[in-house]
Amino acid sequence: MNLPRLPGGAIGLGVLLVFASVHAQEQQKRDLELMRILSPTKEPRGRINALDATWEAWQKRTGALPPDFSAMRSQPFLPDPLEGVRTPADWPARRAELKRDLQQWITGHMPPAPGNVRAVVTGERRDGGALVRDVRLEFGPDHRGILHVQVIIPPGPGPFPVFLTNHNRSRPWAATAVARGYIGCIYRASDPYYGEEDDSDKFIELYPDYDFSCLARWAWAASRAIDYLVTLPEVDAAKIGITGHSRNGKAALTAAAYDERIGAVVASGGNTGESNPWRYTSDPFANETMERIIEVNPHWFSLRLRFFIGREDKLPVDQNSMFALVAPRGAMMASAYTESANSALGFEQNYRSVRRVYDFLGAPAHNLSLHLRQGLHGTSSGDIEGYVDFFDRVFARSTRPVPQTFILGYTFEDWRKVSRETKGAVPAASRVRWALGEEPALLSLQKPTNPGPVLAGDGGWIRQIAPLPLDRSMKIVPVALGVDLKADLYLPAEGTAPRPLVVWLHPFAHANGYAWKAKAPFVELIRRGYAVLSFDQIGYGTRIEHAKDFYQRYPHWSLLGKMVADTRSAITAAAGLKEIDAARIYLLGYALGGKVALWTAALDERPAGVVAVAGFTPLRTSRDTEGIRGYSHLHGLVPRFGFYADTPAELPLDYDDVLRAIGPRSTLVVAPTHDRHTDLAALKRLVQPFQQVDLATPADFNRFTPEIQRLAFDWLDGKARVTPPARTPSR
Repeated sequence: MNLPRLPGGAIGLGVLLVFASVHAQEQQKRDLELMRILSPTKEPRGRINALDATWEAWQKRTGALPPDFSAMRSQPFLPDPLEGVRTPADWPARRAELKRDLQQWITGHMPPAPGNVRAVVTGERRDGGALVRDVRLEFGPDHRGILHVQVIIPPGPGPFPVFLTNHNRSRPWAATAVARGYIGCIYRASDPYYGEEDDSDKFIELYPDYDFSCLARWAWAASRAIDYLVTLPEVDAAKIGITGHSRNGKAALTAAAYDERIGAVVASGGNTGESNPWRYTSDPFANETMERIIEVNPHWFSLRLRFFIGREDKLPVDQNSMFALVAPRGAMMASAYTESANSALGFEQNYRSVRRVYDFLGAPAHNLSLHLRQGLHGTSSGDIEGYVDFFDRVFARSTRPVPQTFILGYTFEDWRKVSRETKGAVPAASRVRWALGEEPALLSLQKPTNPGPVLAGDGGWIRQIAPLPLDRSMKIVPVALGVDLKADLYLPAEGTAPRPLVVWLHPFAHANGYAWKAKAPFVELIRRGYAVLSFDQIGYGTRIEHAKDFYQRYPHWSLLGKMVADTRSAITAAAGLKEIDAARIYLLGYALGGKVALWTAALDERPAGVVAVAGFTPLRTSRDTEGIRGYSHLHGLVPRFGFYADTPAELPLDYDDVLRAIGPRSTLVVAPTHDRHTDLAALKRLVQPFQQVDLATPADFNRFTPEIQRLAFDWLDGKARVTPPARTPSR
């Protein structure tokens, strides 16, 4: 489009502004069109609003467009809640700004407190010495707003602290708190179960001028319960704690962020949309993605949030901003680090960001807690006792220490202290090895490598979190690697002829390991004539707990170096198997796996080819990506890169050096056009001189979709000289 000829003065400025506005709107329409590649949303169990059944219906009716992303900063790391804050006096204004942005993009906007709550007691009884009172709260226009609450008052003189939660399923939680001297209060605003209604659903018609999402309505309902609680003489209004689990944990956090009468919150198992920031909920992080949670539950969040799928870095706020609103009051981030929806990385990054706010505001150290446990999604009675312990500590009812649980625990600053390394000269001839660190002496251990087929899921209780179900078309053979590691070799159920091998290298799947989305591509690769070998990298899946002390043990090596060493060990083990054609071993990796594949091939001549899907961005020249800091500060893959985080042009090597080390072997680089982790223009310039590199740029975000998998598999077929069987036409 050509710029118009501009007249002078204000008229020219006006024309320019109109042109810019039209241009931005055209781009917004293109951004909306790109969203068609996403899965359509489902009709949720709760209502979006009074008029629309789905997100698509809302968008069509309103004509809503994505924001002008060109006018929004790219912030690949968590946005700083303290940005612009110099003294505590600056915090209230910053807090108000965060609240505005959170309501605009994540929760929707809430009505003000109605100010006219009245309580109708509908029943009272004694249960185990406690007084159980059923109450109907009436409020809002013409008192048409209704919220049912149940208050359980323990015996004794009082006043008592409050344990506030929603939903009938939380009754055992409240019972534990009552036994510990709390008033239990359960308010009826959550998904309808056991025949109970969600009282907050009717708030949609009661407040038609407000677009608060379902979770925000539940949170607003909690505040109406508090309106009543603070009128009771039995209640210690300065000691109100709120909690909930999973989706109810998300609602509890929202309530605590927006209602400062809540003294402490335990956000339990809410993961995505709660304690795991949105920036760590996309395919590279292999957990419950923003795309998935909104596809199934579009009513939980602001309808505008869906525009940020694949563009999470453009969100001006994130879940650390929500926790910052709670500061300096009590907040616990609680979840199982081994459940598939979770990301220990996201939780730890969130905690570190929010800790800065708590420290700045002078909050007691125990007011913020990170509690990551083993296990699955559900809670136990011991977990609830721990939640009450936290409330006791925040409310000065106990001096019990508050645990801070890190699973990964890495920071660049800690590495510098333990390694005592400094920035220095790097020999040009050994840049790749310099980056990976000083590999210790590794013996070539000989072990039995083919003990026979085993059942899928073998490998410890953690593997049961995300098992790779055994398909009838394949069998699994355990393969021993190097220093007491195990890989799984997937072979066709029938036949013994040697096959080309694909070594699958997983993304940043901390909770899931290699099994993340693996069944379908593994079955397809076997159908095409390949064997597949995979294992969990250090810090992931069955080995998630093994990375925390790595740099204490090997301060001058690197996690990426260890991953490369383990992958080379896998190649050694596989090459000796009779089922494998050692001349046709290929590395296929996504995100983290793409990095490991390239660096492995740079040091090992045996792989015949490499496929790296969304695996890298140039490091010296990229802008608005994690870049160098992703390696040195976020994931701890290559700590030595951190010396160049502020001077990227001085980095001693880049991915052209890695590709040069791979040499003439065939390499496929898949770089989706809208991958927020990659500077595509810089990547194109970097790979252009390498004739052996094929670059594919599918129109997509950073996702490992079936379409991208087929692209990679078709390329492998051409290089491995494999002719896949004809597909059976679908009926």
